[in-house]
Amino acid sequence: MTRSNRLYSAIYSDSVQGGSTLTLNTWYHVACVYDASTQTQSVWLNGIVDGSSSASAYQDTSGTTTIGAIYNSSSTVCLNGYIDQVRYETVAKTASEILNDATLYVYYSFDSSSLIDNGPNGINGTSFGNVMFTAGRVNEAAQFSAGAYISYTYTPFYFLGIPNHPFSISLWAKPMGSYRASTLVFVDKGASWCIHFLVMTSTGILSANLWNGGSVGVNGPILPLNSWTHIGYTYSTSNGIQLYINGTIYARSGSITFSASGVPMYM
Repeated sequence: MTRSNRLYSAIYSDSVQGGSTLTLNTWYHVACVYDASTQTQSVWLNGIVDGSSSASAYQDTSGTTTIGAIYNSSSTVCLNGYIDQVRYETVAKTASEILNDATLYVYYSFDSSSLIDNGPNGINGTSFGNVMFTAGRVNEAAQFSAGAYISYTYTPFYFLGIPNHPFSISLWAKPMGSYRASTLVFVDKGASWCIHFLVMTSTGILSANLWNGGSVGVNGPILPLNSWTHIGYTYSTSNGIQLYINGTIYARSGSITFSASGVPMYM
């Protein structure tokens, strides 16, 4: 729950309140953890601990659960807002597990010849054209040819539509045979707005791009043919585009703004 526009959790007479003030019309990932082994309770905001305190041993054996409301015998106080992806788990999650829940949006391993999202949100992909599966850098990989790609039948990428919202994209890539101009990661809203986030030119040069009223980007190396390369692309307003090759920073744009579309996106 929230109290005075901050996260709040209470178990009997023990309570903890977060330190961050929440703003209206903004999505947050929130979590509450009770750890019986250390007798502590904590609240987490966007994957980071926001408040923690000691707590007595949990003694409840049964009761009623409500979502979106505080209920007692005299009144019910309801949330004026949205709730999504509610989960209850019978373990005290670690800091790394909570951060993963809050920040990992999609993860496709392509193992077992599958487009199932292995991340926490279940955003499964749909293949168009002749997408095949073969031995990859780690277990299996998706193999693309002319006219083949993976996308979605709806626009699941909410945060890519928010101006200046930070993001990270990482993948293994292996161009085969000969170079040709191609897009590795493309984002659009269905019509009139799009970004070629990661592209390879006809000479094999990798480029990471963004939109801030015009296309801006940084160039990477020539991707070697018939060899795996790990690519990382991060964005924040303070650092701008940062392009990583095999775990090492290769190029930076410096501070830039991201003029996103304002609506959820396809990828």
